[in-house]
Amino acid sequence: MKESKLKTALTAVTDILYAGILWLLCSLPILTLGPATTALYYTTVKRIRHERGHLSKVFFAGFRRNFRQSFPMWLLYLAVMCLAAFDFYAYRHMGLSVGGPLSAFSGILALPALLTFPWMFAYISRFSNSFGGSLKFVCYLAARHLGRSLILTGELALFLGISWMLPQILPLLPGVFALLMSLTIEPVFRVYTADQEAENGDAWYNE
Repeated sequence: MKESKLKTALTAVTDILYAGILWLLCSLPILTLGPATTALYYTTVKRIRHERGHLSKVFFAGFRRNFRQSFPMWLLYLAVMCLAAFDFYAYRHMGLSVGGPLSAFSGILALPALLTFPWMFAYISRFSNSFGGSLKFVCYLAARHLGRSLILTGELALFLGISWMLPQILPLLPGVFALLMSLTIEPVFRVYTADQEAENGDAWYNE
């Protein structure tokens, strides 16, 4: 029994590390970070939490299937991040006012982006929707479950902080934080996938 538990734990750690490495490799061109994040979340829930499928097959299946939806969505988030970064640069180095129009505009965009980012690519990994439909529904989720949104944003900030301070352990972090975030996100998703369980006898996401 102890050997079985130890083997399960070692397998989980190996899968978390492997999933993180796949995410890093597929995120190297920054433009593909969105599809890679979608695939990482899908793999974390399906393979690591529910032990379904082969990890690399699950990851790349999620990457390919959701690419058309996650790629343009990531470009939108990237544009907001670039605008906020330029605003910060302008404030610090160009003597512009922090309360100016650019600052206000980027602030209005940045806050929803921070609150919805953890939900968005998890949502895309599970549901199919139009670009506008995904934005609208994820904004609803982030507002409806504001407490969870704040927890997820804190976890995202912690991930970035640890990555900055301890880059040598970066390969381990994506899988760990995807797993941690899934514990906050999945209870919400189960509400919206409960009806699918009757139609799909292999509804692993509701186990």
